Amino acid sequence: MDTSTRQLKLMVYASLMATLTAVGAYIAIPIGPVPIVLQNLFVMLAGLLLGGRWGLTSVGVYLLAGAVGLPVFAGGTGGIGKFIGPTGGYLLGFAAAAYVIGKI
Repeated sequence: MDTSTRQLKLMVYASLMATLTAVGAYIAIPIGPVPIVLQNLFVMLAGLLLGGRWGLTSVGVYLLAGAVGLPVFAGGTGGIGKFIGPTGGYLLGFAAAAYVIGKI
């Protein structure tokens, strides 16, 4: 397969995983200040299926979309303030998790 075709394919897959992560944030079990959501599954799948670099890219796109205010985080929220609240560590940990899982 041509290198540019492979890169395009990985970009499309990374975009798809970022979208699935955003959709997974809406499927939640509300327990305490940190909800249990399917976005965790999609973050891990991004690293597993795409590898470290593209898994990290996928999660980075998801986090960037949430940081600019799109309602992609758990409970349909968004904005830079979510990185400071109780779920901020989880959001930043998503990037590390996708990368590490992709490298294993």
